[in-house]
Amino acid sequence: MKQRRLLFIIFLSFFVNDLLAQSTVTGRVMSGDTALAGVTVAVKNSNTTTQTNEAGRFSIQATGAATLVFSYVGYGTTEVPVNNRATIEVKMESAGTQLNDVVVVGYGTQRKASVTGAISTVSSSDLLTTPATTTSGALVGKVQGVTTRSPDSRPGRGVNVQIRNMGNPLFVVDGVPYTGGSTATTGFGFSQGSGQDVFNTLGLEDIENITVLKDASASIYGLRAANGVVLITTKKGKKESPTIEVSGYYGLQNFTRYPRPANAFQHVRAIVESEQNSGRNPSALYTREELAKWQAGTDSGYQSYDYYKMVTRPNVPQKYISASASG
Repeated sequence: MKQRRLLFIIFLSFFVNDLLAQSTVTGRVMSGDTALAGVTVAVKNSNTTTQTNEAGRFSIQATGAATLVFSYVGYGTTEVPVNNRATIEVKMESAGTQLNDVVVVGYGTQRKASVTGAISTVSSSDLLTTPATTTSGALVGKVQGVTTRSPDSRPGRGVNVQIRNMGNPLFVVDGVPYTGGSTATTGFGFSQGSGQDVFNTLGLEDIENITVLKDASASIYGLRAANGVVLITTKKGKKESPTIEVSGYYGLQNFTRYPRPANAFQHVRAIVESEQNSGRNPSALYTREELAKWQAGTDSGYQSYDYYKMVTRPNVPQKYISASASG
């Protein structure tokens, strides 16, 4: 009985020594028909590592019971047991996130938790609380450091968005970049929508959230992002019961403060005072009698015209309606 135990222990020791013995394992790493160079090959649970050469070949010291771990940028980590083999052929599969896909992710799906710079986020619910007919108008007062200016008073015209008064930012809608500024025209006469115009054409109910990158956080977008970036994520389809939403409002708008322009008499009087202050004779332009007629404003040809009344009117209607379906 003791002899059998002794023989079993001797046999087991030879088997363990065979497993623990270091041997050279060679092989090649491929992706389809392409050899992968620079793949990191490591022995699991040890400090032994190496890399593949230009032909995708490697050589490493490992035991017959070891497991080799293959890792490469853009590919999933692959673990292969040695199983006492001297040569191993490895096929690595793409992880679906290539290096150039990192840029795409940065354009549209960069998370707030991964950004260490100055960013601000506005949700859809915050936008809908503002009675505005354009998306840029709904953004007014929502983000610190973002200023808005209206280029003109045309109906439905949006406002220009600027980050820290640096100029027109880069607008990125679901990963698609649009340069800010005015609408450009090509040499063939075709109109190219600017980022401001594309931003203002988006419906408020269609936006999931808006993220504003203010400083070095926008550096991933290159030179076009020198004035900051406005990331817009629109709503996507969801697995839920069908829902139809209709929202809208109607209101009246008036000027709260507007400088009254000078009338005709004030304009003529300013010219007369300018001539007198310059040492010239103001009577050469307007006599005292003419100045009195301009002040009275009753004679034909000496009456003022109210441009303020012509351009503006009170209680201008403003309305907005939107319908959306989901599910």
